[in-house]
Amino acid sequence: MENSMNAENLLDSKAILRWVQEKMEKLRLPAPARPKYKDPEFIIPADPSSLTTTELGQRMLQTAGWYAYCQRMFGLCESELVLVDAEFKLKVNIIAYELRKELGRVNQEAIESIAVAKNKEELSPLYERRLQLTAVKKRLESQLLIYERVYQALSREQSRRELEARVSGG
Repeated sequence: MENSMNAENLLDSKAILRWVQEKMEKLRLPAPARPKYKDPEFIIPADPSSLTTTELGQRMLQTAGWYAYCQRMFGLCESELVLVDAEFKLKVNIIAYELRKELGRVNQEAIESIAVAKNKEELSPLYERRLQLTAVKKRLESQLLIYERVYQALSREQSRRELEARVSGG
């Protein structure tokens, strides 16, 4: 298709992503590093009151560290997904114009499938990358929710202890 050749040069998500990365580096914002705990899987205590005050604080710091790192990874994933998705949609929409002239009124999902099938070399890598990033984004969202809930539970225990200490005068 003639238009698909033009679509190739309209938007380059990789080039934009490089620009974004350079821009972020120039801002010199500190980014959370991957926590360096011995075991990245930590056991969530069924009863946080069984933890010593030191253990409770350590668990809160570990959870906050993993949350911050996961949030960073989420941002990186989402920013790339936005660019890949925009490039994919732009290229599909250009091809869709020709397909609709040929096929008539067809829904967008069918157009997308036909466009990928007819332009495998150009669209399949973008389609696959979009799926990969979407799946990673979903996993990261889930992890963020887990870390948030664990931190909240530990924080409630810490607050309970502080209140108990104030009430008992200790």
